[in-house]
Amino acid sequence: MKIAIIDYNSGNVRSVQRALQRAAQLAGFEDAAVDITSDANYIREAAAVVFPGQGAAGQCMGNLLSTHLDNVVKERVASGRPFLGVCVGFQLMFTHMEENDTAGLNVLPGEVRRFPEASGLKIPQIGWNQVQQVRPSPLWENVPDGSYFYFVHSYYCDPNGGVNSPYTMAITDYGVNFCSAAGQDNWFGVQFHPEKSGPVGLQLYSNFLRYATQC
Repeated sequence: MKIAIIDYNSGNVRSVQRALQRAAQLAGFEDAAVDITSDANYIREAAAVVFPGQGAAGQCMGNLLSTHLDNVVKERVASGRPFLGVCVGFQLMFTHMEENDTAGLNVLPGEVRRFPEASGLKIPQIGWNQVQQVRPSPLWENVPDGSYFYFVHSYYCDPNGGVNSPYTMAITDYGVNFCSAAGQDNWFGVQFHPEKSGPVGLQLYSNFLRYATQC
């Protein structure tokens, strides 16, 4: 089993790699290859692809464009094969991001907005918060509703239709209720960091890998 972590100089790829290696073992895929790669063909052909991201949206999108992987990401999503965006990787899937006035990949129609200062909460949100599941997904198997995951972000995902969007799989409250997980068919995106979220994060990654073997 080949698992690709997209390397475009914008993610905490080593911690994601370690978590996916552990998740593969938990899922019974001891021989899985978890590779950090910018090779377009490997990304197209892998059984599962994880698209992480960390930092400012404009810089991350610039790095993606400079590595010529933007179209590869869109091709992978359109291929019908398993794909998971994480944190800024999830945000880049949207039409537009307020941070740095950045155009996204437009896989998921909507905006990525800054948390309102009037909420009285510290920005960025750093730490554990609850994820309320609002739509069934393969990612939620053996993940209790209301589980706590680890977040680090100043901007939140707002798909067209908001928390009532048909893409929204989970919501979280941080001054506003926002979409903390989304998906459709073969692709998923999560705002939190599964690799920093302990057992439930590993369970989510394991679920994604199990799903990948069924496609």
